[in-house]
Amino acid sequence: AVVSTQSTGDEIAHLKRDNEQFLEEERERLQTDAVQETAEVKLAATQGSTLTLEQIVKLQEQHVQQSTQLAHLALHVQCLQAENEKLTETLDALNHAHKTETESQKARNLLTFRQYKDFYEEAKVATNSRYQELLNSCAQDCIFLSSKNAELTEENAELKRKLKHFN
Repeated sequence: AVVSTQSTGDEIAHLKRDNEQFLEEERERLQTDAVQETAEVKLAATQGSTLTLEQIVKLQEQHVQQSTQLAHLALHVQCLQAENEKLTETLDALNHAHKTETESQKARNLLTFRQYKDFYEEAKVATNSRYQELLNSCAQDCIFLSSKNAELTEENAELKRKLKHFN
C-alpha cells in the first residue's frame, strides 16, 4: 500500500509527542516514588530504628544492581536514539528519492505526451494534405470530364446533323 510521506511524517511527529509526554509522566512518577522512599528511610532513621549489617549489605546490593540497570538503560536509550536518527535520515533520503523519481516520471510522461502530440499533429497535417490533393485532383477531373462531356455532346450533335443530312 502506498502511504503518503506527509501522513507518515505526521504519524512520526505524533508518536514523538506521545512518547515525550509518556516519558515526562514516568519521570515525574519515579521522582515522586523516590521522594516517598527517601522520606520513609528518613522517617525510619528519625524514629530510632537502626539497620542491621545484613540490611545495609542488602541495600548496597540493590543500589549496585539498580546502578547497573540504570547504566544499561542509559546505553539502551543512546542506541535507540542513534537508531531513530538513522531511521529519520533514511526516511528523509527515501522521501527525497521518491520526490525525485516522481518528478522524473512526470517529466518522462510529459515528454511522451509531447512526442505523441507532435506525431499526431504531423499525421494530421499529412492526412489533410493528402485529402486536399485528392480533392483538388477530383475537382480537376470533374472540370476535365465536364469539358470533355461538352465536347462530346457537341461532336455528337454535329454527327447527328451530318447523319440527317445524308439521309
